[in-house]
Amino acid sequence: MLVSVALALLLQGTPPVVPQGATPPRPAADSLDAKGKRKREKKPPKRVAVTAEHLATAYIDAGARPLLALAREARTRQDSALQSYDAMTYQRVSVGLGFSKFGRDRTAFRSEEATHVRWRRGTGAYVEVTGQRSVVPIAGRNSHVSIGGTISPVPYYPGSESLWIGSSVTQQQVDENEGMVHPLAEGAEAYYRYESGDSVTFRLPDGKTIRLRELKVRPRAPSWRVAVGSLWFDMNGGQLVRAAYRMSVPMDIRTVAEEDDPKAFEDVPMLVKPLMFPMTAQVTAIGVEYGLYQGRFWLPRVQVAEGSASAGFMRMPIKLEQNFKYDQVNAGASLPPIPPMDSLRGPATSVSVTVGAMDARDSADAPKTRRDSLRLARRQALARCDSAGNHTYTRQSDKSKELVFVTITCDTAKLVRSADLPASIYDKGEEAMGGEEMDALVSQALSMSAQADFAPQRPTTELLNPRYNRIEGLSLGMRGDQQLGAGYSLHGTARLGVADRQPAVELTSSRSDLRRTLSLTGYNRLVSVGDWGNPLSLGSSIGAFLFGRDDAFYYRASGLELTSSPDAPSGGFFTWGLFAEQQRTATQRTTFSIARASAGTQFEPNIAADRGVYVGARTRVTRDFGLDPQGFRLNTDARLEGAHGDAKSFGRVALELTGSHGIGNGAAALTLGAGSGLGELPSQRLFYLGGAQTVRGQRPGGTPGVPGAIGDAFWLARGEIAHGVGLVRPAIFADLGWAGDRRQWREVGRPMSGAGVGLSMLDGLVRFDLSRGIYPEKGYRVDTYVEARF
Repeated sequence: MLVSVALALLLQGTPPVVPQGATPPRPAADSLDAKGKRKREKKPPKRVAVTAEHLATAYIDAGARPLLALAREARTRQDSALQSYDAMTYQRVSVGLGFSKFGRDRTAFRSEEATHVRWRRGTGAYVEVTGQRSVVPIAGRNSHVSIGGTISPVPYYPGSESLWIGSSVTQQQVDENEGMVHPLAEGAEAYYRYESGDSVTFRLPDGKTIRLRELKVRPRAPSWRVAVGSLWFDMNGGQLVRAAYRMSVPMDIRTVAEEDDPKAFEDVPMLVKPLMFPMTAQVTAIGVEYGLYQGRFWLPRVQVAEGSASAGFMRMPIKLEQNFKYDQVNAGASLPPIPPMDSLRGPATSVSVTVGAMDARDSADAPKTRRDSLRLARRQALARCDSAGNHTYTRQSDKSKELVFVTITCDTAKLVRSADLPASIYDKGEEAMGGEEMDALVSQALSMSAQADFAPQRPTTELLNPRYNRIEGLSLGMRGDQQLGAGYSLHGTARLGVADRQPAVELTSSRSDLRRTLSLTGYNRLVSVGDWGNPLSLGSSIGAFLFGRDDAFYYRASGLELTSSPDAPSGGFFTWGLFAEQQRTATQRTTFSIARASAGTQFEPNIAADRGVYVGARTRVTRDFGLDPQGFRLNTDARLEGAHGDAKSFGRVALELTGSHGIGNGAAALTLGAGSGLGELPSQRLFYLGGAQTVRGQRPGGTPGVPGAIGDAFWLARGEIAHGVGLVRPAIFADLGWAGDRRQWREVGRPMSGAGVGLSMLDGLVRFDLSRGIYPEKGYRVDTYVEARF
C-alpha cells in the first residue's frame, strides 16, 4: 500500500486510499472502464476562488506577474512546428525498505527500462523496448523480466505536462481533486505567491541569444498539495527550461483518507493503530532539465523525483529517474497508423485478441472464479508472442488521446543484457541522470529558506508505540504535531510507565526542508547507555516482556538539545547535536516478564549513573557503499562525543566498519570496530559489550567479577558466512570483543567470545540468532532483532 501511495504522490496526484482490512465498495456496472477495470467517479472541481486580496498579494515583485503570464500562455500554446522526433529513453525506479530511520541502505526493489521512441504528430508513438530488468535483492531475485507491459514514458506529446507532476496532461485550472495544486494553473494565485529571481543569458552558435528567467513559487500555507521551488523559463517563448521543487510538507495519509470518509480507520483495532501510524508520504525533491534542439525546441532531457513513505516504524525511500536522448528532431520517415487498442498485432502476423470492455456483469457481479478466469485470459493474451518473437500491444494514457504502440522482444535474456542499460543494475548512474549538475540545481532551489508562508495548521495526534523495559514496565504515550508554515513545526510526546510512574516528556520546535531538520528540544527522557541497537523500540520491548531479555542499561536525562539530522538519508547520514542536561540513575522498577513467571528468568541489574550536569556535543556519520548483496558492500559508522560536567570532562570516539561480499552461492561479512574515551568517563558513558549487537552468546556488561566487558575503550570483531541468496539466508558466525581500561589495551588477556547460527531475513532487516557463549559465559542465547549489519 505504501509503495503505491508514494509513487502515486510522486506522479499521479491523489491516490485512492483504502484502509488495511477494509473492503472497497463494489462499483456499479457503469463504473467500469473500457478494460473492465474499476474506475473512480470523477468529482466536481474543487478550488479556492481567487479574490482581489489574493491578486493584490500574489506577486512579491513587479517582474513576477508578466513572467507568470508568459509561462501560462506558453502552456496553452501547442508548438505545431514540432512534427516528430526519435529518442532513446532510460528509466529507473528504486524502492528501499527499513525499520530504522538511520539504518543502512537496503534496496527492496529496483527496475530499469530502455526504449527507442519514434513520435509523429497525428500518429502517436512507436515504442520499442530495448532493455528491461528488475531485481528484488531482499528476496534474492535478480534480473527478473516481465514482458506483460512497460511503464517507460514518452518524452513529449501535444498537451503533455512540462512540469512532470500531478498528471500526464496540462492542468489548465486548479482542481484539488487532481492532487497537486499546479503553480501555473489558472486560479493558483489563491494558493501561491510569486517572485522573480535570477536570470541567465547565453548565445547559440548561430548568434541567437537565449535569456532564461527564474520564477520562485511559495505556497500561502503549508500543505502536501502545494509545491515550493524554482521554475526557469525561456523569455523568448515562455517554455519551461528547468525546475526544482518539492511538496511543502509531507502528506498525512490518515488525514487525507478521513477527509473523504471520517470512518476510514474506524475498524482498525486500537492496539494496531500505533503500529500503522503515523502513515505519511512525501516528495522531497523533483528536478527537471530541458535541452534545446535545432535552436527552437525545448524537450525534456533529465527528470528525477525523490520521496519516501512511512508507516509506524517502517520506512520506504523511493526514487524515480528518467533520461532522454534525441537522435532526430523534425526528421525521419513517416509511420503507419497505430492499431486500435482492442487488438494485439505483430509485424509478421496479425492476431486479434479482444482485451477491451468485458461484460459489466461479469466484472462486477459474477462469481470470483469467473472474474479470475477473465483476468487470467486477458493476462495470457497480453503476454502472447507473434511469429517474429515479439510481444506487441497498443496503450493509451487515461487523460491523453495519444496512442502508443509497444514492441517487446520475447527474448528476455536479450532484454537483460541490453547495451542500452548500465553494466550493473546497482550502478549509481549519476552520469546518465545529471549527477552533480542536478544535485546543485535542487540544492540551490530547495534550500532551508524556500518555504511556504507562516500559517499554522490544525494539530494532529497519534498514539505512540507501547514499549516495555525493566525501568518503566509497560509505557504508553501520545504524540502531537502541528505544522506552522515557513518550514516550522511543533512536536510533543508524553509517556508514562506503569512501573515507575515517572513521566517522559519531550517538546520540540523544528524547521525542515524535507531533506534536513534542525530541532530544539526540551526533555525528560529515559536514555539507553549502549552505542548499538535500539533498546527502546517495539521489537526490543517484545523480547523484554516475553523472554526477560532487556539487554540495555539506562539512565535518565533532563535538559535541552539542539540537533540537525537528515529526513531521508541516502547512502549514509550525518547528524550532530549540542546538549545541556542533568544525568542521573534510572532505578529498576519491575522484574516481571513471561519468562520469569514460567521459568524464573531474571533481568540484568541496571547500572548506577554518575549524577551531574553535562554540557557538550555529539555527532555521528555513516556511509554506505554498494547495494548488491552479492557484490562488495561497505558500511562505515563513526561516532564522536565530548562533554564538560560538574566534576569531570570527557570525550568518546568510536569507529566501525562492516564489509561483505558474495562467495559462490552465499556471502561473507566482517565487522571491525574500536573506540576509546578521553578523560574520565562517567559510568553511563562507558562502553558495554555483550548481547546481540556486539558479542553474541554473552550477557550485556559481561559476567560479574570477570573483566573484559566494560571500560573506557573497546575493540570488536564479528565474522559471518551465509548460504544462499534468497529471502532467508542461514548463516554461521563468531564474535570476539574486549572492553576495559584504555591504558591496559596491550594486556587484554582472554577476550569475550561467542559463536552460533542464525537466519538473516530480507537482507538483514530481520535477524534470528542462536548463539553459544565461549568465554566467559558458556550458555545458549536466542536473539531476535531488526536492522542487522548482515
